[in-house]
Amino acid sequence: MANLQELYDFYLETNPSTGKIRNATNFLIHACQAMDVSYPEDITDEMLTELPDAIDHYFRENRQKAVHDKGVLAEMIGRYGPKDGWEEVYEILLKDSDENLRQFTLQAIEFSARKDPNIALPYIEKFKNGENKLMRRVAAILTLRMICSEQKEFITAHIIRWSKEDPEFSDLVIELLEHQAHNSLNNLDYKLLCQDAYEWLTEHLKKQQT
Repeated sequence: MANLQELYDFYLETNPSTGKIRNATNFLIHACQAMDVSYPEDITDEMLTELPDAIDHYFRENRQKAVHDKGVLAEMIGRYGPKDGWEEVYEILLKDSDENLRQFTLQAIEFSARKDPNIALPYIEKFKNGENKLMRRVAAILTLRMICSEQKEFITAHIIRWSKEDPEFSDLVIELLEHQAHNSLNNLDYKLLCQDAYEWLTEHLKKQQT
């Protein structure tokens, strides 16, 4: 993924909504103007880490527009995964001064984690061990969404380990999972996955404690 155009092209392949495509297209225009280049393919890997600051400077009179565009970038990276040069940009967004953007950035990797759970694991570990309670909760939400997916077996093995190392975090995940199991009204398949995961995980942890 050598430049911004390639990231955009990949993003389109993930079938985002019409509104999200419009936002991503507008972001590409803003990014080119902010970086003073003619085309998004001109924003190459050695320039990628400059993007967030460039967007901030471009929208220096309107901070919310800067946050919005950086959120679009976070989602694009989240769908591809923070890899191949994009991990440094992702880390910058995770440290942004805007709290909502930081939370959204962490949640954004749910998409790529469905295919490769190892992408999300170091970030979950980092924030579950951090002092920021909101980011810790987002890490728990990301964990439960992985449980209610094809990555159930992978992530439950880590939850079982965490139940010994960090029972407070695993309890938070289970609490959120229980809520999903009983309240996912719009997607029956997802609700059933959550119910199955909740029953299996709570039963396994009970056996572990006896």
